[in-house]
Amino acid sequence: METKLELGRRIKNKRLELNLRVNDVAKEVGIARATLWSIENGKGNYSIDSLIKLLGFLNLSFEIGSTEGIPSRKRATRAITLLDKKVNRFIVMCVTQYAASVNKKLNETYAEMLEKGIIDELTEDYEDMHGMSIDMINEYIRKRLSNGVK
Repeated sequence: METKLELGRRIKNKRLELNLRVNDVAKEVGIARATLWSIENGKGNYSIDSLIKLLGFLNLSFEIGSTEGIPSRKRATRAITLLDKKVNRFIVMCVTQYAASVNKKLNETYAEMLEKGIIDELTEDYEDMHGMSIDMINEYIRKRLSNGVK
């Protein structure tokens, strides 16, 4: 599993490899320059939307590993934050795996899933779905996208 810093370095290296400036990428992706800087430097907090848009634009992906071993925190607000991180990792995994299974770009897949309300469903049903196999989740997403129901 990549750390935020490792992922950020990979993103920055890809941007430099493509000879793209920070301002140009941020504008194209629709995020603030400061957000891109934070992502590339493994700092701060940013939305999963920003990360997925950026990964899609640069044609990059990443895999989410196990969240076991992440220390639990006693304060309720920290526990909620930890759960939010797990849900976000789950959403990224779902989008990444489904996009790969249908050979589509990550950002296009995410946008379609967001538009059809599937991202909200996955978030709401995290407790029930996070233990499912990726094949079952992919099948669920495929059915929801083909129904066109929001």
